Amino acid sequence: MNIHVLKFGGTSMNDHQTWKQVLDIISKYEYPVVVVSATARTTRQLIEAGQLAADGNLEKALVIGESIKLRHLGILHTFLKKNPHPKRPLIEESCEQKLDQKIGLLFKLLTYTHKAGELTPPMKDAIASIGEQISSYLLAQCGLAVDQLTQFIDAKKIIKTDAEYGHANPNRALINQKAGSLETILDSGFTPIIGGFYGEAPDGTTATLGFEGSDYSASLIGGALHAQAIEIWTDVSGIYTSDPRFIDDAKPIQELSYFDATEMAYFGAKVLHPSTLKPAQERNIPVFVKNMFKPDNSGTRIIRESDHSREVLAMSFKEDMVLLTVSAYETVMGYSFLTKVFSALEKLRLPVDAVNTTEASVTIALSNSEKLDTLSKELIEVGTVTFEQQKGLISLIGCTISEMDQLTNKVLDSMGSEEVNMITFTKEKRILSFVVNQNKLVETAQRIHTGLF
Repeated sequence: MNIHVLKFGGTSMNDHQTWKQVLDIISKYEYPVVVVSATARTTRQLIEAGQLAADGNLEKALVIGESIKLRHLGILHTFLKKNPHPKRPLIEESCEQKLDQKIGLLFKLLTYTHKAGELTPPMKDAIASIGEQISSYLLAQCGLAVDQLTQFIDAKKIIKTDAEYGHANPNRALINQKAGSLETILDSGFTPIIGGFYGEAPDGTTATLGFEGSDYSASLIGGALHAQAIEIWTDVSGIYTSDPRFIDDAKPIQELSYFDATEMAYFGAKVLHPSTLKPAQERNIPVFVKNMFKPDNSGTRIIRESDHSREVLAMSFKEDMVLLTVSAYETVMGYSFLTKVFSALEKLRLPVDAVNTTEASVTIALSNSEKLDTLSKELIEVGTVTFEQQKGLISLIGCTISEMDQLTNKVLDSMGSEEVNMITFTKEKRILSFVVNQNKLVETAQRIHTGLF
């Protein structure tokens, strides 16, 4: 069975026109399995509503919920009007019932959060996942209105996770077992449409896979089904040398290795979730990043091995970074110092982006987090702790090793007088990183990109 897993992001789910484009793309495949995000802006609105409810402003939270309902009703009614079908009344009724049910659930969750006075991680996940639950159901019903045999599948039936709410870890063995039901649906001539981003924790509650987790959902399903390919459909023609929204002369990359694409995602590229490629890589399934508005463009192909002859393959950057410096007390022995620092980071699940270290001190670049106060308390017995806020990280991916000195000089020349807080180079991963002040991040990244590409 020639299965293609197709994932469509928020911009693809923006309005009735993009829904039709999505369905047109799906229709060209023999055995497509479709994973969709929430409609544009919905997840952010849901989280905002949850926070408002927790902060005591239930009325505003409910207004946001009502606006989400009205926007989806608008998309649905316009789609059905533009694509007339004899079964329109039945489709409309089914969708309106589902919307009432899901928005009713949202209101209950918001009311509960308001009474509790806090937005707990399980409650946040339950609220945040409602966007995908709505979009996947409505799109599947709209598929019927253009005579496509599309069938809604609740992601909780397929994506099984642990209880790490907000960044749940998938249970791959269970997912592989449950994904067989999708082959049965495909065999019967139907196209499954599944909401990305969320799954089911062991106790039956909803758990999400993290920001941009729909990519990960698609890859997990693709791996479980031994798919021919996994295709990430977005609003740009593949992966670029840097983020084209900020870097004027960013260029598309035709081919990438799994390794380099993963490093780009980890260091700030917004096109893929950092965990997306692992299931695909294990099964050697090619991943394509394509533009739904230009479906004939080849986009970017991600495979196991891909060589390039450039000094640098690509550049990613992250904002809202913090530089943590820990200087050991004289009584703390050097061999235990680093162990204690990284044990504290591991305990709080705080990922590290770049490190500079000596025997007596360590400086670490990491994303800003509400856990930093707790981290500081954990480290106070090890040494003096300082944080520098408002930093940005620029990372050059796929650096040519033999040119490293030359490359570093070229980058520093491009940056001019801009202050550099830290430089790190990882030979094995071929990554050169610079920490700079956040207010100059994009400007500095643009200058480096112009100098290198």
